[in-house]
Amino acid sequence: MVQRVTVDLKSGESRDDYAFGLTSLTQDRATPEQLLGIARGHWEIENCNRHVRDTTFHEDHSQVRTQNGPHMMATLRVLAMSILRLTGVKNIAKAGRHFAASARETLRQIGF
Repeated sequence: MVQRVTVDLKSGESRDDYAFGLTSLTQDRATPEQLLGIARGHWEIENCNRHVRDTTFHEDHSQVRTQNGPHMMATLRVLAMSILRLTGVKNIAKAGRHFAASARETLRQIGF
């Protein structure tokens, strides 16, 4: 069980949230600290990838819905994020705006 306390920034009201999980690890193979690390690792992936894909690339609002289109677009978004991260970019949204404004800079970034 993981207990989370969230606070509404506008009202200041707090709320307890509980998440339950199952594991095949035995008690001697996974301490509570290790299990918490696994749970946090999941959210790190969520925040680094899916959150950026939705907020920066507006993936949930995509009109691409047929055949291989959705999968291909998701792959291209992940590729763009990976290229930016490999070149040291920390703010994907800011970099996206910068490269959208300059085709020459974009091509130089990928080696052309």
